[in-house]
Amino acid sequence: MRARAGNVRIAIKASPRGARAGFAVLDDGSGGAVTFTVLPKPWADGRGIASVMLHTPGTSTHVTLFELDVVEIVTQPTARERIAQGLLETTGGLGGESAARDGYLLERVRQVNAIEGSKRSTAAGSLEDAVRLMLLARRQRSSVGDAGYQGTPEASLLRIVTQQMFLEEVGRVIDRARPRYRTHTETLSTPRGKLSAQGIALSILTGQPAVESTFDELSTDTDVLRIVLAALRVVATDPAPTVFSTIATPLRSRAIDFARRLDSVSILDRERALLAYGRLAISSLDRSWKPALDLSAEVLGRKAIMPKGQESSTAHAISISLYMDKWWEQVLADALRMCADRGTVSEQLSVESPWIGGERGNADFYFDLDGRTILADAKYKLDESGIGAADAYQLFAYSHTADAPRIGKPEGAAVFYPVRGAAAGGTRSVLLRATEPVFHLRLIELPFPSRYDVITDLTWRSYLERLASLIASSIRASAAVDNSVVA
Repeated sequence: MRARAGNVRIAIKASPRGARAGFAVLDDGSGGAVTFTVLPKPWADGRGIASVMLHTPGTSTHVTLFELDVVEIVTQPTARERIAQGLLETTGGLGGESAARDGYLLERVRQVNAIEGSKRSTAAGSLEDAVRLMLLARRQRSSVGDAGYQGTPEASLLRIVTQQMFLEEVGRVIDRARPRYRTHTETLSTPRGKLSAQGIALSILTGQPAVESTFDELSTDTDVLRIVLAALRVVATDPAPTVFSTIATPLRSRAIDFARRLDSVSILDRERALLAYGRLAISSLDRSWKPALDLSAEVLGRKAIMPKGQESSTAHAISISLYMDKWWEQVLADALRMCADRGTVSEQLSVESPWIGGERGNADFYFDLDGRTILADAKYKLDESGIGAADAYQLFAYSHTADAPRIGKPEGAAVFYPVRGAAAGGTRSVLLRATEPVFHLRLIELPFPSRYDVITDLTWRSYLERLASLIASSIRASAAVDNSVVA
């Protein structure tokens, strides 16, 4: 991509230490913005890929990156300076120990030489990748907190992403909106259906040719569509912070288009729509609308995009980070509870230091499987040929000092590394402790959830079951080998 005359470049690296996914909006100073979605590195085909994007000041440019990717933004000098300032703002408020350990979501780096040869396309003009990222976070709700997200106005961005998810669901099913039979009671000059005896008598006495009639009629004015329409009206009228205007405006337009297609549906206000949702009994014919209805309730239940008093603090840049190492730990914890012996899974078990006066550590997992005690640690690493030296020494120390009150001393250890979703996973390498008694440390590679595993509750449950099954089969196979070695 050739830069136009007067254009300059700024190189930005996503998640320099490969431990954060997230979303960021950087104001360009001309009414436009550059938005970044940083996706988990297991979703990428490779790592550290460089690309080029052209940004015209005053417009919206969306860039999708994976952790460790580099992008060069080609734009005008004034926009580059504002983008650089925004990068400083997103990192300046996220300092401290966690930032030093994991790095920032976005970081300015030196320009990449010969970037033209390594250029790849990047997503533009859509929040679809941000939706997938938020779906990934929603599948592990325990990670969505101070330890899971970090950023300024979380509620603002997450609400907009929720609205995008809602509109995607509505777009998927709105063509299936079919009329349903509804019971009406009206006074008609041409009677139909069941006639009221009192109405007939009154008509005879008065000579008026009108009788109260009760009849069924096909109509799209159903409770389901009333709730959806109420949520569409909220999306269409919600205010947005200035920095979000470029991504919120298309959502409003799409919500208005959908609402026009439901012009025969009665209008409910927010409170009445929420009450209707709480009383709604979904029939088999309306089951395809359930995801859209659930998201309707989320949209209706939040009062405003903009947190009160935050307009001034969000004028230039916003960044929200998801700590992927912690997220990966929580996914593994859920899988372990499915396959380990009931009630034996312990997380973040405090472990004595092997050194006198040393600081205590924490073992990620401690559990029993078939009565055998296992010590395990989760590491968010890819493309490793074997167990990292630091990980091996850590588990070696824990193997001597770990002792759970209800479980006892570990009889084996494992370190879990993620692999891309399509990979089968399994035991990769084994280390044998040099001191007695016999103790094995195994590297077990486990499939990271794909973009499709996070879409629905059903696909997510299926993924966790596959993960639990692979963990159990790998550890049981290891136990069989250990027993043969001892024998």
